[in-house]
Amino acid sequence: MGSKAELVRFWFEEIWYRNNDQIQDEMFSTGAKASGPVSNLADKDFRSIDIVSALKARLECTPEVSFSVFEELGDCVITCFTVAVTKHPTRPPFDFDGQMMFRIKDDKIAEIHSNLNYIKMFEGLGQMPQDTLLISLTGAEMQWK
Repeated sequence: MGSKAELVRFWFEEIWYRNNDQIQDEMFSTGAKASGPVSNLADKDFRSIDIVSALKARLECTPEVSFSVFEELGDCVITCFTVAVTKHPTRPPFDFDGQMMFRIKDDKIAEIHSNLNYIKMFEGLGQMPQDTLLISLTGAEMQWK
């Protein structure tokens, strides 16, 4: 495919924008590992398609992803990005950021480590009040609906 960075860009394009879910199994090595708040829930049954599908369903639209960092270093590709949700059917536009690190082995993704700003995402979706983190840092308790 070329460089490791091209492989990761291809993954983002095919999965996020072209909805090509079939490409997943071809791009990840057998036994690929994942870490991150959501990825850890799947443990050994990790399939990135499940996480991507769940995020897309929750966002109710295809977000625009822009990268502030997209670097290849040895076997790794490191990304920092912003996800802009501009076409949600019931929520005003919002964005959140994240980071992902991919380890590539034999032209396939062998590991993926992700961290999204879930608090900002859930604030944008109306599931958490604005400034949740700041309010929580004051010691105030949140009231659930």
